[in-house]
Amino acid sequence: MNNSVRYTTYKWTIWGLLALSFVVVFFHRYSTGVVAEDFARDLGLSPERQGAQLGNLAAMYFWAYALMQIPAGVMADYIGPRKTTAYGMLLAGIGSTILGYAVNIQMAYIGRLLVGIGVSGVFISILKIQAVWFKKEEFPSISGWTSLIGNIGGVLATYPFALLVGFIGWQMSFKAMGVVSVLLFVLTLLLVKDSPQDVGLKGPNDQEIMARPQGSVVHGVLKVLLNKHTWPNFIILFCLMGTIVSFSGLWGIPYLTQVYNIGRETASLYVLVLTVGVMVGSLIVGYLAKYVGSVKKIILSGSIIFTTIWGYKIFLAGGKPSLTILPVLYFLMGVSAVSFILSFTNVKNVNNPGLSGTATSIANVGGFLGAALLNNLIGVVLDIQGQSLNVAGTDAVASFQFAFAIYFVMGLIAIVATILQSE
Repeated sequence: MNNSVRYTTYKWTIWGLLALSFVVVFFHRYSTGVVAEDFARDLGLSPERQGAQLGNLAAMYFWAYALMQIPAGVMADYIGPRKTTAYGMLLAGIGSTILGYAVNIQMAYIGRLLVGIGVSGVFISILKIQAVWFKKEEFPSISGWTSLIGNIGGVLATYPFALLVGFIGWQMSFKAMGVVSVLLFVLTLLLVKDSPQDVGLKGPNDQEIMARPQGSVVHGVLKVLLNKHTWPNFIILFCLMGTIVSFSGLWGIPYLTQVYNIGRETASLYVLVLTVGVMVGSLIVGYLAKYVGSVKKIILSGSIIFTTIWGYKIFLAGGKPSLTILPVLYFLMGVSAVSFILSFTNVKNVNNPGLSGTATSIANVGGFLGAALLNNLIGVVLDIQGQSLNVAGTDAVASFQFAFAIYFVMGLIAIVATILQSE
C-alpha cells in the first residue's frame, strides 16, 4: 500500500471513529426531552418544582460540558485527541450506566454530570484531527459533515429513542448507551492516531499545526482569551447553539405535548424535523461560505432567519402556530441556526494555529454555557407561571410563550455579535 492510500485510509478511519463518538455526544445532549415526563414520574420530582428540577438535570450535562471545554481543548493540544476522546467515552459510559440505575434525582444528577464530563472533549478532538489530518481549505466543509454525523445522534434521541423507551424502558436504554460508549473507548485507543507523523506520514499543513504548542498551558489559554476576535464567536454560540440545544434537547417536546395536547411519540417527530433541518444546514453552510467567500455573511443570514422565526412564533402566532406550518418553521429554524458551526472556522483562523484546540474549546464553552443557563431559566420561568408538565391547557400557551421570548432575545444578541465578528 503506497503512502497516499495509507494516508487516506488513516484519515477517514480516524475521523469516522471520532464522528461515531460524536453521535453518542448528541444522543445524550437531546435524550432528556423524550424522557422528561418519565423522569418526573419515576424519580419522584415535586410538581411545584419539576420544571426547575428537570432543567437542572438537563443542565448538568451542559454545565459539565461548558466547564470542561478549556481543559478538553488543552488536553487535545497537549496530550492529543486520541486519549482525550478514549477516556472521555469510558467516563461517559459509566455515567450513562449510573443514569440507567437512577432511583432518585440525586443519582440521576451524578450520572448526567459524568456523561457531560466524559463527552466534553469529543468535538474539540475532532476539530483538532481535522486541523491536522485535513487540508486547511477542507476545514469548513468537513466541519459541516461532522455536524451532520453528530446530529444523527440527535435524530436517534427523538422518535427512535421514544420507541426504544416504550419497548425496554428508559433505564435499560441508558444502560445500552453505556455499553456502546465503552466499546468506542476500546476502538479509539486501538485505531486513532493523533497526527500523520505518528505513523510515519507527512501531513497536508504547516508543521506548526501538527506540533504540540510551545510554552505553558496557561500562556496558551491566556493568548486565546485575550484575543478580542475570539469573543464574538463565543457569543454567537451562546445564543444560537444554546437556544437550539435547549429547545430541542429539553423544552421542545414538553411544549408540544402541553400546548398541542399530542403524545410524546408524535411530539418527538416534530423535534426530529428540527434536527433534520440542522443536518441539512450542516451540509450546506460550509459550501455556502466557500461560494460567498465569507463566513460572517452566512452566520448573519442564519441569525436573522432564526430570530425572525422565533418572532413569528411567539408574537404573531401567539405562541401556538398551526401544527400544519410547524414542521416548516422547525426545519428552517434548524437550517438557519446551524450557521453557528462556522464560528469554529472563524475562531480557529483568528488564533494561533498550534492552539486550534484551545481556541475552539473556549468558543465552544459559549454554546454549552448558553444551553445550561437557558434550560434553567426556562424551567424557572415555567415554574413561576405555574406550568406543570403533567397538565395541558390554555394556560400552557401563555406560559411557554412568555418563557420562549428568551429565545427571541438570544437571536437578537447573535445578530449583533455576528456584525462585530472579524474575518
